[in-house]
Amino acid sequence: MYKEDLILKQFLDAAIEKERLSQAYIFEGAPDEEKMELALYLAKQLLCKSEDPAMRPCCECHACKMVDSGNHPDCIILQHEKEDLITVKEIREGIVDTIQIRPYYGGRKIYIIPDAHMMNPIGQNALLKTIEEPPGYALIILIAKTKELLLPTIRSRCVALSFKAEPEYEPDDEAVTEQFERIRTLILGSKGEDAATTLIFAKELATKYKEYLPEMLSFIERICKDALLEKGGVYLTGDAATRYIEKTADIPYESLEQILQSVKKARNDLLINVSAEYVMDSLFMHIITAVKKGNI
Repeated sequence: MYKEDLILKQFLDAAIEKERLSQAYIFEGAPDEEKMELALYLAKQLLCKSEDPAMRPCCECHACKMVDSGNHPDCIILQHEKEDLITVKEIREGIVDTIQIRPYYGGRKIYIIPDAHMMNPIGQNALLKTIEEPPGYALIILIAKTKELLLPTIRSRCVALSFKAEPEYEPDDEAVTEQFERIRTLILGSKGEDAATTLIFAKELATKYKEYLPEMLSFIERICKDALLEKGGVYLTGDAATRYIEKTADIPYESLEQILQSVKKARNDLLINVSAEYVMDSLFMHIITAVKKGNI
């Protein structure tokens, strides 16, 4: 377990000890394995049958072993058939309609929702009432790439724990590297990029480089977040400063925030299978509009 994740584990241990555990959590960040590992650790902590609280989870009792094998009746991991969507039916049948059934064995009932960002707004709204008023024995854990892909109403009712960030992506293909550099040039306000040229570029990314779109979105986020940090007086050193900060200094806060919001929407749209061409067209037009505000 990484240092950042160990801190989260210690945070949850303390919450249990002080009886201040929330009834709903969002585990966001990377990687998915680390988030699931902590979710199962928390489940075992609450369901463990060791008589010594300091020994929980003991990982030896029948309850701990059932959690490890995926067979504990009070530790429910929501499954979904579609690779890219958790349906309303799955939310209702897997959680909403069963959460009022008291625990069978453990005294607590833990629901874990992997890929929670794959719930569409209708599915999230179906879950909202349950998150607002869960029975006292219930704990709900939403595992997501980022909490920003969940509705504000869901986020406001959960405690969000952020795992370490995704490692910075380094292209190993010359053609892909060129596309990343062109994206950087676009955000830095190149005068050679008009709307028509940008739309052609967006279409090329959505077709020829579709598999790299998640990394490209993260790249855009890094440029904007680094610029915002610099504007806020957090002076960056090394590569980030030399690549991004000089020319983003003239882009207003509002424009950088608009780009970040557009990236979040683009990521969400791609997850729910909106056309990649449409997503990138919309994103890059928002980028051009935001950048031009800084060049007036």
